[in-house]
Amino acid sequence: MQGLEFRSLGGPEANKNRNPRCYRGVTLDSGDHLGASWLQVLDQLDEAVIVLDHQRVLRHVNQAARRLLGYEEGQPVGGRCRLTTRGVDCENACPLTFALETGLETVQNFATVYHSIDGRALHLDVTIIPLADAAGEFRGAVEILRPNQPRPGFFTCGRSETALGMRQRVAELAGRNCDLILVGERPSCLDVARTIHRFSGLPDELFNTWGGCWDDPTPWPPGTVFAYGHGVFSEVDESRPEGWRVIVGMPTLKGDLDGLEIWELPPPAEFGSDLTRMIGAWVAEIAPDKSVSAAALERLVLMAGENGLEKVERTLAIALAAASDRIDLDHLPVDGHRTALVDELMKTGNPLAALEEMVLREVVERCGWRMQEAAECLGISRVTLWRKMKDLGIERNS
Repeated sequence: MQGLEFRSLGGPEANKNRNPRCYRGVTLDSGDHLGASWLQVLDQLDEAVIVLDHQRVLRHVNQAARRLLGYEEGQPVGGRCRLTTRGVDCENACPLTFALETGLETVQNFATVYHSIDGRALHLDVTIIPLADAAGEFRGAVEILRPNQPRPGFFTCGRSETALGMRQRVAELAGRNCDLILVGERPSCLDVARTIHRFSGLPDELFNTWGGCWDDPTPWPPGTVFAYGHGVFSEVDESRPEGWRVIVGMPTLKGDLDGLEIWELPPPAEFGSDLTRMIGAWVAEIAPDKSVSAAALERLVLMAGENGLEKVERTLAIALAAASDRIDLDHLPVDGHRTALVDELMKTGNPLAALEEMVLREVVERCGWRMQEAAECLGISRVTLWRKMKDLGIERNS
């Protein structure tokens, strides 16, 4: 770039004796400071690159970035960066602002979500390189955009045509941001709802399960709320905060659902060999610190195909509580009733109290001994949790 020197804004020379918040900007324009040769170089890159001036106005968008953002050949691209990219972090956590305020040479792989011209959510790792002139004054920035697809849930993680079609449907629904009715078992509906939420570009912290009233989620910023059961959509829809999306799962289609998007999820038996991958991913998601043996996984897959995911969910809850670091056949039902956990509990003088202690201790430890969080997970008040722990003799150092 003629007249422009690539210089770190984070080095000691560039930041010496000046506040990095206060830059005297000089316009970076294609006529004087961004030579045609540099434009040609950028357009030959496979990676998406955009160039901003000191006022954060787009001065160049290379061909790869145009394709990524959905702009056709010859279609004008310009204006303020945030108005073009419509990033979810532009207002409150802009990586360029962070680089300028801290004096960093670069901000690498900042995970964020931009939106294409047609509204699609683009999950990206963005690298920001601030540019300075020879005097160390901020002149603009280069952004490198690398797609980073969000992780799908266990129900859509397979490799079959069925799973691929489901991920495509998820991406399409995520871009539309419409309310949705999912038909299927609760575990599959919940997982697909969370995946749609992730693909829409929102963090997991803004995904909530319906607790009976709108007092549970924080009204702002808006996110997604999931509920399960017949007739709950009208309950959730009533007095919902502005901007919130409602996804309701139900075992069968029932009630007045006119005007709502409906998606009937395939049963586990239709996934074939993908079912092994799904159950393995489910275990890894529920308990990332535990594994499952090949024999146990085979039995869980058989159970899912014959009895459905709700049976597997109940079985996994017991197996994970009994297993130390790996789920084995001994932790799973043989005939649908017998489990190793119950056998162990029956050896104690009070099996029900032993079970309650095991569950309370496991949940509290998973929550890092944060009592309010553990109480919410258990569906009880913090006072009740403290009382039960005292009665059972559960202490942090025990």
